[in-house]
Amino acid sequence: MMATFDAVCFDMDGVTVETAAAWYEIERNHVLPSAIATGNPPPDAIRALGVDDAYDRLRSLDGITLAVDRETFRALYEERVDEVYRERATLMPGYLDLLETLAFDGLALGLVSASQRAWVEIVLDRFDLHDAYDRVVGADDIEGPSKPDPGIYEHAAERLGVAPKQTVAVEDSPHGIAAATAAGMYCIALRGDGNAEADLSAADTVVTEPVALRSELRALTTK
Repeated sequence: MMATFDAVCFDMDGVTVETAAAWYEIERNHVLPSAIATGNPPPDAIRALGVDDAYDRLRSLDGITLAVDRETFRALYEERVDEVYRERATLMPGYLDLLETLAFDGLALGLVSASQRAWVEIVLDRFDLHDAYDRVVGADDIEGPSKPDPGIYEHAAERLGVAPKQTVAVEDSPHGIAAATAAGMYCIALRGDGNAEADLSAADTVVTEPVALRSELRALTTK
């Protein structure tokens, strides 16, 4: 494939940092039992969704009655933010070196997360990533829905000054893949322990190791 890409956008949860398993456990054991009055949603009903989108998703499901309002639902997540991002999150192996290499090669770099900006800032602080990206976009930095809607990636591309078709997105969830591909980006899906059973088939490429991700990105972006 000819190198046609000028930017790379990374998802946060499940790509930049491994938090997918932690959030899935918290949603299954804490959020859903507290939020649902009646009904049993599918196991992955809100996986990888932003908090407000997760609330809207649950409200839309047939047979589900919620026991909490939106603010209380948000609080169920806020109670666990420090646990996830300050204690349990780990940075992708080799990630800092990968970012430095891509930046040296002249790529514009973005962090595009369905998480709230305040949560993103915790990760940027903890892993000293503030200067690693040209642009950072969280769910509340845009108007309208987050992933799987393409708007967040379209916004990121605009802020990076590149066309979506010139951008590679690295994702780990069906919702993220849907957002990136609908925006017109080339999407690499990273499979790991936290998304071992997820359907990633809509991505252009699926890799299972950070080393393979690095190789794929270099092949796509090296001029």
